[in-house]
Amino acid sequence: MIKLLAMDMDGTLLNNHREISWENLKALRYARSKGVTLAIASGRAFFDIESKMKEVDMETHLIGTNGATIHSADGKLLGADFLNRGEALQIINELVEQNYYIGAYSEHHIYVPEQGTEWLRAELKSLNIHEDRSVGFQGATRDDFYRFVEDWSIFEKRSNEFSKIIVFSYDDEKLQKARSVYEAKRQYNIVSSGTGNFEIMPPNVSKGNALDHLANYLGIPISQVMAIGDNYNDLSMFEVAGVSVAMGNADDAIKAVCDRVTTNCEDDGVAHAIYEELGYPDGAKGAGNP
Repeated sequence: MIKLLAMDMDGTLLNNHREISWENLKALRYARSKGVTLAIASGRAFFDIESKMKEVDMETHLIGTNGATIHSADGKLLGADFLNRGEALQIINELVEQNYYIGAYSEHHIYVPEQGTEWLRAELKSLNIHEDRSVGFQGATRDDFYRFVEDWSIFEKRSNEFSKIIVFSYDDEKLQKARSVYEAKRQYNIVSSGTGNFEIMPPNVSKGNALDHLANYLGIPISQVMAIGDNYNDLSMFEVAGVSVAMGNADDAIKAVCDRVTTNCEDDGVAHAIYEELGYPDGAKGAGNP
């Protein structure tokens, strides 16, 4: 039986309203009653994940910013990694000068361009499209975690460290152009966490590496770890976990590398996966239990 369950958040544990359903919450509590340790592994920042889990009064270990930070359930920092500060500021300036909407993740805040949403609207207009896809992340995260920046030179005199830079665009060609530049440097781990974005991180940062580190810290064999996710930044978790589960809303390429496929995030896919692994509670209904 599994001893550690690691879950992505957006598109996995959260439904399309960015909420944890009652069925998923019941399943998490059931897993804990069976002796399973819980962990969230998300591209969101640590402080963002922590806030979300406090809303449902659920203590879990936290892998934040795609593995750049690892916190135990009691808040202890187990590991952290950051981009080279000089390189991060150079990347930020290069992208902002080209009107890319970015989010620069620091220890306590997410910094975004003051004119970022205007740039996205201009892209829509020039492409003559009206597309509803997840290019933005404002709204997914509490407003008080954001800081809007007009003059990025202020960071030259500050000591902020950056764990990742996420880049958004409606223009696929524009997005790929920037991604190719930083991939060619072979200095960073670059992944996508959704349609219309890519993320620049330190070279050894990944959810998989962080999950392996957490399992070792907890004394749990990686063979007894189950990982559930829906996107390309979850692939590294699937590579190391003893049991890998793709959400029903994941791309076929992601489903193809996983041991199992559960239902989608709107149909309590996490609960289905937990019950399939651990068995259903006696007399329980819902989440696919006949």
